[in-house]
Amino acid sequence: MRPLIDEVETAATPDSLTGWLFHCEKTPRGVVLLRGGGDFPQARYSFVTANPFMVFRAFGSRCEITRPAPSASHVQFGNPWQVLDALMSRCELLDELDLPFPLGGCFGFWGYDLKNFTEPKLPRRALNDLELPDCQVGFYDSVVIFDHQLGKTFIVSTGLDADGSRSEHRANERFDFWREALAKSGRDVWGPPSATHRPPSTIPSPVRSNFARQEFTGAVRHAQEYIRAGDIYQVNLSQRLSATSADSGWAFFRRLNAVSPAPFAAFLDCGNFQIVSSSPEQFLRLSGPHIVTRPIKGTRARDADPTCDAKLAYELQTSAKELAELIMITDLLRNDLGKVCEFGSVQVPELARLEKFAQVQHLVSTIEGRLRHGVTHFSALASCFPGGSITGAPKFRAMEIIDELEPVTRGPYCGCHGYLGFNRESQLSITIRTAICTPDQIHFNVGAGIVADSNPELEYEETLAKGAGFLAAVQRGIEPRTRNIERGTSKD
Repeated sequence: MRPLIDEVETAATPDSLTGWLFHCEKTPRGVVLLRGGGDFPQARYSFVTANPFMVFRAFGSRCEITRPAPSASHVQFGNPWQVLDALMSRCELLDELDLPFPLGGCFGFWGYDLKNFTEPKLPRRALNDLELPDCQVGFYDSVVIFDHQLGKTFIVSTGLDADGSRSEHRANERFDFWREALAKSGRDVWGPPSATHRPPSTIPSPVRSNFARQEFTGAVRHAQEYIRAGDIYQVNLSQRLSATSADSGWAFFRRLNAVSPAPFAAFLDCGNFQIVSSSPEQFLRLSGPHIVTRPIKGTRARDADPTCDAKLAYELQTSAKELAELIMITDLLRNDLGKVCEFGSVQVPELARLEKFAQVQHLVSTIEGRLRHGVTHFSALASCFPGGSITGAPKFRAMEIIDELEPVTRGPYCGCHGYLGFNRESQLSITIRTAICTPDQIHFNVGAGIVADSNPELEYEETLAKGAGFLAAVQRGIEPRTRNIERGTSKD
């Protein structure tokens, strides 16, 4: 049977549909929203899906595979990349229609610590204090697609099941579910994003960090010692901000993306926690054999005064340090794509393009190539993982140093999230500007790329610029605690 694909007339938006799913009486499992839109051509579509027919979670080498209906689960030990690859190979729809969006797929997140299975010789020093899965993805046989360019909405339903079989009855049932959900969810009313502003020079209470300011700047200096010794050229260091909150992940998603809209915003309901992202960075876009990556390096804050904002942009575009940082990572990703692409096909059509977001502006490069025959989207992801823009160069040694200098594991942060489409239409974003929402806590990592001439104090300020949206969302919706940011001190 062929998938059901139909355009529907609806007043619903991606947000209103997701909100209805998340709060309706029969709460569907594993709600996912990947929200595009805005002025970025890479973010043409938004996707909403729910009720996976299979869920894969990995905790180190322990792989949990769950089928919600009929209820069945089992545990398998091994390399999560290999176990997941075997599961995905059953669900390919390669002979189906040539469309620019996924006909169902594997939606979820691949956490940074899966690096230990792409590079098994990496040490494990940092503490996994949150005890989250290294990976959690759902297999979805249906999806609602919002095409922001054409202003159209489509329902796709494939009838797929975990064994690779397809059922016409299941396809029709899921199609009817989405038609009803779109009819009931109505239109969501969003106010305009708040004005841009300079980030604070300190982190306000009730937010706390796993790094005191002097500890972070000390880690920057330690990294620079490795650079001077010739171990690396660059490394990305991060701190984790945390706040107490009783809000749902969906409520925080709405606040974060109101103050910090981004081309790859995402909401992933992972059961006992949610991932809320305002990521600006595309990791991989794959369409058939075509592969694209768009690393970000170089950051300046935005300013509400157009003259000051333009001055900051000029400063960024003419900074030898920022340009060198991006060129190093561009070259690293040319090498990563070269491992999976046909010889001579890897190109850099854009180098150091300026892109502006709500709180920050960045330099971005575009690298693209053509996958070699036999290379699947999943194997391309595994080979390029994790993204070089959030590790450093050379990648292996940079990851060793990150593990030494950062006190806790990154978890989902600096991995990727998105989808691998069953019909070889896939898109994955770097998991940055992303909150992890547990029942009573919100965690948000922010990082900076360190090079030889980095100023440790300015690198710390850069992390705050990247966290400005999170801090604004926290201040809007979280009741303050009496505890302060830096381990009991109120001053930096």
